[in-house]
Amino acid sequence: MSISTEIVPRAIPGLPSREVLAALCSAHESEHFNHYRTRISHFIYRPPKRRSICSLFKSQRISEPIALIKFGYHVTLSEARTQIYVFQHLKRDPSPPFRVAEVYDAWEDRSWGFIVMEYIPGVTATAIDCPRIAAAIHWLLALPLPDDGKLGPVGGGPMRHCLWRDEEGPTYESVEQMDTHFNNILKFQGFAVNLSADPVCFYYEDIDFGNFLVAGDQLYVIDFEHTGFAPTSFMSYSLANPRARSNSILSHIKFPKSDNVRGLGRAAYFFFMTGNNRI
Repeated sequence: MSISTEIVPRAIPGLPSREVLAALCSAHESEHFNHYRTRISHFIYRPPKRRSICSLFKSQRISEPIALIKFGYHVTLSEARTQIYVFQHLKRDPSPPFRVAEVYDAWEDRSWGFIVMEYIPGVTATAIDCPRIAAAIHWLLALPLPDDGKLGPVGGGPMRHCLWRDEEGPTYESVEQMDTHFNNILKFQGFAVNLSADPVCFYYEDIDFGNFLVAGDQLYVIDFEHTGFAPTSFMSYSLANPRARSNSILSHIKFPKSDNVRGLGRAAYFFFMTGNNRI
C-alpha cells in the first residue's frame, strides 16, 4: 500500500490560522534577535489563557503548548513531506525504535517556510542515548524509496547535504545525471565516482544530539532538513565527515564504507571554493 505525503491541514482545537501563526513566528524571531543577536527558527505556540473572576485570586500559570512551529527561509514543504513519510511508516511498524512528531500543517509564504507539528515535551538526548539513536538511524536507512522514485527529499526537490556549499544542492532527476554532474567536476582533478553502482537509500546527514529528544521512555527524531534518498555513498560520506557533536553516536552506527567518498570530498571542495552547486 502506498504512503500518502499530501499536506492536509489538521484542525487542532485552539490552534489559530496560518496568518496568525506566521505573524507570531515573525514577532518571536525579531524579539529574539533584538535581545540575543542570533536567529531562531522554532516557536512554541501556547493558546492564550482565558481570564475569569476566579483567576484574579489565583496565581497565573502559563497554558500548555499545543504545537511547535519550525519556520524560516531554510524550511521547505519537501522537509514536511519527508517527515510525514517517516511518520506514516512508523505507524505501520508494530515496535518502532523511535517516534516522530505529527505534522499538522505546512506552507510557504514568500521566502519563508512553516511546518506546524505536534509539540513534544522532551529533553535533548545525551551520550547515554547513543545506542537508541543508532537504532533509529538504522531504521531510517532501511526506508523504502517512495513510489515516484525521486531522489532527494520525499516528493523531490533540492538535496540538503553537507557536500554542498550552504548545504543545499541541485535537484537530480536520476542517479545517472548525478554521476555525470560529479564526474564533470572531478575529471579535471583526476578523480571519478560511480554512484550508479550504489543502491539508493534514505540518508540522515545531520547526526547531532540536538536532533533527538527523549520524552519519558520514548526517543523522538525531530529534524528532517538534511535527509532524503540518494546513493549509499552520500550516507558513507556523512559518516566519514561527521559533524562536531556526533562522534560518540557514530561508533554505534554500522554502515558500509564507499570507494566514492574520496571523490565526493574533492567535489565538496570544488562546491565550497566556487559556490557553484548547479548541474
